[in-house]
Amino acid sequence: VAGLVPPTGGEVAIHGAPVGGPRRDIGMVFQDPVLLPWRTIRDNVLVPAEVIGLARDAARRRADDLLALVGLAGFAEKYPGELSGGMRQRVAIARALMHDPETLLMDEPFGALDAMTREYMNLELLRIWQASEKTVLLVTHSIEEAVFLADRVVVMSPRPGVVTDVVPVRLPRPRTAAMRLDGAFLEVEARVRAHFDALRPAEVLG
Repeated sequence: VAGLVPPTGGEVAIHGAPVGGPRRDIGMVFQDPVLLPWRTIRDNVLVPAEVIGLARDAARRRADDLLALVGLAGFAEKYPGELSGGMRQRVAIARALMHDPETLLMDEPFGALDAMTREYMNLELLRIWQASEKTVLLVTHSIEEAVFLADRVVVMSPRPGVVTDVVPVRLPRPRTAAMRLDGAFLEVEARVRAHFDALRPAEVLG
């Protein structure tokens, strides 16, 4: 979808146009924040602006606005080594939004965080999503996380990966942490989980 590697089969299209390479209307957040340790937090967020040649003053103002959006307004002059894992991932989200992409791709962005920080980041992502109004495509191994965040959960099988189900999530928004215990939430989670409960352990670990 990011256009970084060609598909092994089929076609990826955005607004009907095939994806043939990297696109400026895509933002990417990886599992590891991959911040540059020698650059300040603001300068890390500014990397996409420098790559595509945005005006420096306007880009700096946008970087500061994005840091405020992700709750890091007071950390612009800090360095990555001074931030917690969750804070570094919020910097990565701000950086991905720097060039105002239509779509945000997130590849297991919270997989390396502890359980409590991960739950907090789920709520933060929902807040940021609501404020930015971006389309988000998120990959996760957490069924609970998928149901909590998504409007649709696309379930994929182990290798070779194929789509086995598309589960609509018709839970109301805004969503809250307490919703995870609601019967409607658990019903959707059970439908997704059933696909994996039917697999042998070796297939799940794949």
